[in-house]
Amino acid sequence: MSVELVPLDQLLAESDFVSLHTALSPATQNVISKANIQKMKDGARIINAARGELVDEAALAEALKSGKLAGAAVDVFAEEPPKNSPLVGLPNVIATPHVAGSTAEAQEEVGTQVAVQIKDYLAEGIIRNAVNLPALSADQYRRVRPYLELAERLGSLVSQAAAARPARIRIRYAGEVAEVGTHLLRSAVLAGVLNAVLDEKVNVVNAPAVAAARGLSVQEETRRREHGFPNTLEVSALPEASSSTPSFSAEGTVFHDGSARLLAMEGIPLEAQLEGTILYLRNRDEPGVIGNVGMTLGKLGVNIATFALGRKAVRGEEAAALVRLDGPVSAAILEPIRAIPAITEAKLLRLD
Repeated sequence: MSVELVPLDQLLAESDFVSLHTALSPATQNVISKANIQKMKDGARIINAARGELVDEAALAEALKSGKLAGAAVDVFAEEPPKNSPLVGLPNVIATPHVAGSTAEAQEEVGTQVAVQIKDYLAEGIIRNAVNLPALSADQYRRVRPYLELAERLGSLVSQAAAARPARIRIRYAGEVAEVGTHLLRSAVLAGVLNAVLDEKVNVVNAPAVAAARGLSVQEETRRREHGFPNTLEVSALPEASSSTPSFSAEGTVFHDGSARLLAMEGIPLEAQLEGTILYLRNRDEPGVIGNVGMTLGKLGVNIATFALGRKAVRGEEAAALVRLDGPVSAAILEPIRAIPAITEAKLLRLD
């Protein structure tokens, strides 16, 4: 279509009209900020029919009043319906009520989508666009679906492995996971964190409310792609700011076959499957540890399915392992494992 792709700064500097058409994510929130408005042409105009949070409304109002920008057309607001928006009532603002979904054409499309979603649930068990969840298109849902399991299992892992119950959760997105479904992934992380410690199970619908009721806050960030994997998710369990309790972090990705995989834990490279009953170990990096662990489990009649381990960059410092175990395993195995001289920490994790 002869459309040139340019960096955002260039687009802002050259455009007479800037029209926003992007999902809301940590990377796009307030993309039209005070600083970015200053990069725009004097007398330029902004159109936002995507998400209200893409625009710093106070900064836009200031630019419209000062004459830096000539006008704006907004169909969405940070708070809807808008109550105290500084944009409402400005003479150079066109505001519309975001009701295109009520047109005859939109209602016909809604009926088609409902039928398709019911078919998907009956045929494949896929639930899309449940009440109280962010609405995703079929394509967005296909892209984000493999990461939901990863998000929930990373949340469960850090919740169980952390030294104390977390007061804060930090989620860091890289690659495609930062572009679609971050609200849904955040809910999945919280469901994993909470289900590891609560008797009453939660799901992606009520997890944010349950977390808020317990004072569990969430911090979200985007970052550069690392470790050679294009799309990664990192979850950290953080203590209160005043606490001396250490944090705990785990990073994972989704492999080409759709399986969730751990890539690193506490900064130690460690590739492992995230499923089943797992013996989590920390130990001094010295000879004989793997053999002692295997021999001890063998004497206890516990079979090892997989044994994944890694260590810090410097030989002889600290190592970690995730040992997947077969069959029902009692917490009683931890005492003889902890008796191994090199073991500094041992926990049983259950990732259902």
